[in-house]
Amino acid sequence: MKLKIAIASLMAVPAIAIAESTEQLPTIVVEGAYKRPGTFSTAPDSSPLKDASSLLSRVPGAAVNRNGPLTGIAQYHGMYGNRINVKVDGANIKEAGPNSMDPPLSHTPAPLVKSLKVQRGIAPVSSGIETIGGAMKVETRKGRFAKGDGVEVSGLASMGYSSVQEGKFGVLMGAVANKNHKAYLSGVEEKGHDYKIDGDIRQRPTQYDRDSFSTGYAYQRDGHEAELDYNNIDTGNSGTPALPMDIMYVRGGLYNGKYSWDLGDGYQLKVDGFYQKMRHLMNNYTLRTPANGIKKSTRTNVEAGGYNIALDMPLYDGNLKVGFNGDRANHNALIRSAMMGGTNIHFFNNTQRNRYSFFSEWTKDLTEDLSLELGARYTHIWSDTGDVSVSNMMMKAADRIAFNAKNHKRNFDFVDLDAIFRYALNDQMDIELGLARKNRAPSYQALYLWTNASAVGGLADGNTYLGNLNLKNETAYQFDLGLNWQTDQAYLSPRVYYHYITNYIQGLKTAKAQTRGANILEFSNVDAHIFGVDLEAGYALDENWRLDAGLNYARGQILSAPVALNNRNLYRIAPLNGRTQLTYQKSGWKGSVEGVFFARQGDVAAYNNELKTAGYMLMNVRGSYEPIKGLVIGTGVENITDKRYQSHLGGYQFHNRNNGRVFMPGRNVYATLSYSW
Repeated sequence: MKLKIAIASLMAVPAIAIAESTEQLPTIVVEGAYKRPGTFSTAPDSSPLKDASSLLSRVPGAAVNRNGPLTGIAQYHGMYGNRINVKVDGANIKEAGPNSMDPPLSHTPAPLVKSLKVQRGIAPVSSGIETIGGAMKVETRKGRFAKGDGVEVSGLASMGYSSVQEGKFGVLMGAVANKNHKAYLSGVEEKGHDYKIDGDIRQRPTQYDRDSFSTGYAYQRDGHEAELDYNNIDTGNSGTPALPMDIMYVRGGLYNGKYSWDLGDGYQLKVDGFYQKMRHLMNNYTLRTPANGIKKSTRTNVEAGGYNIALDMPLYDGNLKVGFNGDRANHNALIRSAMMGGTNIHFFNNTQRNRYSFFSEWTKDLTEDLSLELGARYTHIWSDTGDVSVSNMMMKAADRIAFNAKNHKRNFDFVDLDAIFRYALNDQMDIELGLARKNRAPSYQALYLWTNASAVGGLADGNTYLGNLNLKNETAYQFDLGLNWQTDQAYLSPRVYYHYITNYIQGLKTAKAQTRGANILEFSNVDAHIFGVDLEAGYALDENWRLDAGLNYARGQILSAPVALNNRNLYRIAPLNGRTQLTYQKSGWKGSVEGVFFARQGDVAAYNNELKTAGYMLMNVRGSYEPIKGLVIGTGVENITDKRYQSHLGGYQFHNRNNGRVFMPGRNVYATLSYSW
């Protein structure tokens, strides 16, 4: 059909471009776009990138809420955190800490990222549970199978240095395989000091220290594929300047297994599962001076596991996918405070959040030019927590007694629906229309914060919050319209969206919170909407020069009473922003000049006294040279003018609005050397 031919030809363009540069920069693939996805991924070199979240600034409609150098929280179309379904090699990684110091994308160092896939527009129901804010998938580097009958060795060795924080990294990954068996091993070491923001002035604390180790085995034969992997991460002293404490360590491992079976005649079975166990220590005195002189530390841990089962089969001249997903997580948090001679608070005690979900998704070519995707998913989420305790029985006694007297079990049941139409207007242009109903249940923090605290999933707004056992699940009614136009020389892909959300969860100054004093809010349900537009465009000037550009705008507002008209903006919404990039490539040489701009953000949330931010512009220059196949030398300068600026998506220094937002890095000169084989 015409639509399939158009998709295949357009997807061939990025495959060629990506193949020329994957030695240095992990690939960004934007699913659902029938054009050249991820032009910006071809920019040479990637040494300044710390983790997979760093790649999101180049994805249309995406952004990063960054609370520290290793603490990037994904945002897409104005929604962020656990509203977005993030999978790393198929696993829904759970955060060890209640303040998102280790969000899912932080678990994969950027040098080991093979691809970051972001579902543009409405995420299909098959992409996972709770996709109200979209779906993202990270695939890591694990080597390749041999193409012939012999044994092949593949791998990557890379190192780099960046001046802005005297940062260093080293990567080594190797795989040995024949056409049926593959074994791999990899290790990464990354370290850096507090980064400079202007001359020799540093943003403290922003140092980081992380080691990771991965190994695995894979098998393929006659339609069968199986894989078993283990990944261990050890994050040492690392700053999170927008949060009340810093990371002393995040340690633990993730076991991950996959199996797929091609049964023939369009039938395919896929099964995967994971098990995760991690522990986490944070404090407020090793990398900073404690507020009010009171030293505090928190030990947390998470034990989690999950599974996914999906079967593809032909049905009514289309394809039907049915499946079952589930995961379970158990969280604990113990706070130790020097206040009153020393106090231990068991803040989260055996806190559980379990999800079980069934889905079906049917796709069909209705005509030569029109295709349809229909999906439905039923989800049951069960939450519970044990009674809390305090070693000093007088401390927080009223809150503790009241909370322990309540029934903590909560059940949420909801149905997600989506319908996506794709129509080929001609050989160069496709249009996509998406409609959906998506849901998300409250997080365990929003339910079980039994006294005012800052363990709020990385909001970093300078407030403390109260949980609310009466919260309802969020429901979003979504509209998405995208146009994809492509010729041999140019492309254009605008997309507009509108989400109406009932029972959106955010903090409010309720009657309960009012009695606690300033800067205390209670998680509550409101009605809201988020709307916006994102755009990608590009033009090949000749066989060596190309120009690419992107533009993003999002706006979020509360719609329900009793919120006043001047108090309706949602928190942490990125302002109008965009980028342009001029790239030259010839005979192993590659260079680019990139300009980035962010407008002033004056539409700020009044409910938590969010501060406005000024606009700014940055210029980055990058270059690379490949003298022999696989060997790439890269260098570049970011923020050439050494602009001192603050990102609107950054939190407040030391979790205090009076300190202003965290400053972003100043001028950064970097260099890398890598070899892939």
